[in-house]
Amino acid sequence: MNRRRFLQMLSGVCAGQTLAARTPARQTGLRQQGRRPNVVLFVADDLGYGELGCYGQKKIRTPNIDRLAAEGMRFTQAYAGSHVCAPSRSVLMTGLHAGHTPVRANGAGKHLYDDDVTVAEVLKKGGYATGAFGKWGLGNETTPGQPNLQGFDAFMGQLEQVHAHFYYPYWIWKDNEKYPLPKNEGNQRGQYVHDVLHERALRFIRDNRDRPFFCYIPCIIPHVELVVPEDSEGPYRGRFPKVRINDPRPGYIGSEDGYATFAGMVSRMDRGVGEILALLKQLGIDKDTLILFSSDNGGQGGPWSGMTDFFEGNGPLRGYKGSFYEGGLRVPMIARWPGRIRPGSTSDHVLGFQDVLPTLADVAGVRPPDGTDGVSFLPTLLGSSEQPAHDFLYWEYRRGKALAQAVRRGDWKLVKNRAGRIELYDLVGDIGETTDLAAGYPEVVQEIASVLAGARTPERAYTPIKRPTIDDYVRQPSSRPSD
Repeated sequence: MNRRRFLQMLSGVCAGQTLAARTPARQTGLRQQGRRPNVVLFVADDLGYGELGCYGQKKIRTPNIDRLAAEGMRFTQAYAGSHVCAPSRSVLMTGLHAGHTPVRANGAGKHLYDDDVTVAEVLKKGGYATGAFGKWGLGNETTPGQPNLQGFDAFMGQLEQVHAHFYYPYWIWKDNEKYPLPKNEGNQRGQYVHDVLHERALRFIRDNRDRPFFCYIPCIIPHVELVVPEDSEGPYRGRFPKVRINDPRPGYIGSEDGYATFAGMVSRMDRGVGEILALLKQLGIDKDTLILFSSDNGGQGGPWSGMTDFFEGNGPLRGYKGSFYEGGLRVPMIARWPGRIRPGSTSDHVLGFQDVLPTLADVAGVRPPDGTDGVSFLPTLLGSSEQPAHDFLYWEYRRGKALAQAVRRGDWKLVKNRAGRIELYDLVGDIGETTDLAAGYPEVVQEIASVLAGARTPERAYTPIKRPTIDDYVRQPSSRPSD
């Protein structure tokens, strides 16, 4: 690598771009004629970078999400807020990266506070109706972190992560009250919870057609357990090797035909996207609506890594959910806004979940909170060359006393594991992170490692609470069928 290339990678900023880190988002001055634009934000659960047709998937059919890309913009360098669920969603909702965001790890007891400001609260300032339908993970019903106290007018779904693991629970939350699903009592599988939440999102859109709305849809698909109704699994049966995939967790559903089940789950999610597109068109608000689609982290590893590998679910990326390699962090990001975003466009702009809040604030014409880590990517959506860039992207995750960290700066990626070992990768020349360059570029390591300490503030201390179990959500777990 020559010296010029080295300096370009270290700076990570092309000529004419502006560095931005932990500064308020730039206001673009966008103003709509008439109503403010609606926003629909889809976040899939554990959907890998390569599990959509528009990102190279060959085995799973996703025509409606592919249509979003064909009619909008597909990002190739978008990053989740973390490599696992709760902190990633905390980054998304607050616009603060993993070194500043309130919830930095999975686990019961962690939640948003009253003084935390979410995307929903920002958009409510602009007169938006706000609704969330799916997996929350940022505070249970006893905390100030529950969604109705964090800017959402309407909520239906699962507050706890464990609750969202099950597709046939016997109840979910509707706002702050339990909403029974009686067809799932005992061993019944009468109400696939994804469908229940999807119908509620459709109703929210219909009910708010005459005013600007923010519809947040954090799907629980395709997070395992592996189960989907026959009308989605059947079309894939016989197309792939029949592989039994057991779930190692007691009481969770596995599958006799795991690849077909997983593909059916992704396609069912895709079907819901298509139904929302059709509804927006039917209501005459299609051109007034910005749709964003992404995933909370990379594709599944562990007992399901073989399934992810079969579908090439993380594309050319190394690692899975739970790692700071690209396979755990880089995610699909698609934006569609008829008449505003050029159809069929692709962007290599580097963005993170912290950028969603300031971007949507720009879209709505309201000011984001001071001190966010995000940079609005609205200029990129609108085709402008005047797009500010991040100086760096930062992630962290603590287990016990051990803190793992990662930084992307320019084309360089530094990963520091919990044992303190540092690795360095060139993401342009080595997207699969196969060759650790740390020993050959000590000056780069020193420069990027200097970011690690300054990029974070101390974590909040939370009082541990009793973790929920399967018995809290599913009847008679010991006798549930395993297929």
